[in-house]
Amino acid sequence: MPFAAPLHSAVHQCEHGLVLFLRRQGWWLLPELVAVGILAGLLAAQPNPLPDQLAARAQTALEQLSPAELELYEPSGHAVDHGGKVLCAAEPFGTEPSTADRIEDVERIYAVYFCAVVKPGTPWDYASRSSGPAVITLTDPPAVQTAKSGVDPDRVWAMIPDELEQKAAARFVEWGRLAGLRTRYEQAAA
Repeated sequence: MPFAAPLHSAVHQCEHGLVLFLRRQGWWLLPELVAVGILAGLLAAQPNPLPDQLAARAQTALEQLSPAELELYEPSGHAVDHGGKVLCAAEPFGTEPSTADRIEDVERIYAVYFCAVVKPGTPWDYASRSSGPAVITLTDPPAVQTAKSGVDPDRVWAMIPDELEQKAAARFVEWGRLAGLRTRYEQAAA
């Protein structure tokens, strides 16, 4: 143990020298370290904008359809045979190609949608609505394919790639999209 005391003393002197250096000449290092930490936190917290871009693109394409194209029905069960403004919410669950990480790279969007026809003075609870999976091909103009109504689930599965079928059967995860649709509907119907 004869070396323990000199080693401890040397470490203590080194620590003391570092503290003195930082106090006298390294004061500028602290703000820079704080700035680097803040930037790293901001970069790590940046969400992926692609899902929101896909949802917006799908919503816009769906809202270009007529009530007849969406096979919208009155709450009474009768098909909507009159005009009206279609408002939709969409939530993407897949793309083609599946490796796309920018909206410019996406050729096709697979999404769950919920649409309603706005008739002035008609409350939300009495609006004609439709929901289900949709395939939006990003051409100019976009091509939208929805499963035609009926009890045959093969109509839906024929549209959707096998690996996405479970997601096609799911409900909205982002309830804010549906709440936003209802707010937009109520403003347009007022």
